[in-house]
Amino acid sequence: MVSDFRAGKPEAYQDIFYLFYQPLCLFLAKMGLDNFVAEEIVHDSFLKLWNRNGDFSELHSIRSFLYVSCKNAALNLLDKEKRQRVKEEGYQYSLEWFDVPVTQQMIYTETIHEVHLAIEKLPEQCQNVIRLLFVEGYTPQEVADELGITSSTVYNQKMRGIQLLRNLLDKDQLFVFMLVFGTVVQSVSK
Repeated sequence: MVSDFRAGKPEAYQDIFYLFYQPLCLFLAKMGLDNFVAEEIVHDSFLKLWNRNGDFSELHSIRSFLYVSCKNAALNLLDKEKRQRVKEEGYQYSLEWFDVPVTQQMIYTETIHEVHLAIEKLPEQCQNVIRLLFVEGYTPQEVADELGITSSTVYNQKMRGIQLLRNLLDKDQLFVFMLVFGTVVQSVSK
């Protein structure tokens, strides 16, 4: 069958299609895709396979190609949908922001600016930890990996940074900082 497929015989392509089509659709359904989208991705993967029919010498490599192609296409689609949702949520947030009176927008923006200036006054490692945790939204382990430090160092620098920010910010600025980054700051202050 594979040698006939390499030779471009449609019957061999059809045999491979019937062999893998349903399992690939099920594979994509398990990734959370609806049936129509899964079938489209599988069809596209088979088209790619047909265009590269001379590249395969055994059924195992054809199978691997199809599964990897389907998986990558599905992940790309899911990532695109996620980016679209984030964009829509950001748009919704911006619409809500327009409903806030200008004076409140100014106060909020200037306060956030002051918080960022206070973060810049922290010692370098402490500043990096606070920025990655609070501004960038990294997890403590991601911060440790990014900075090449241990997670206990991340924890210590976070505690130190929050304590220093308490000294650098006035009560209103600290309140906004706690409001924006509330769950993290509350858990640290206990």
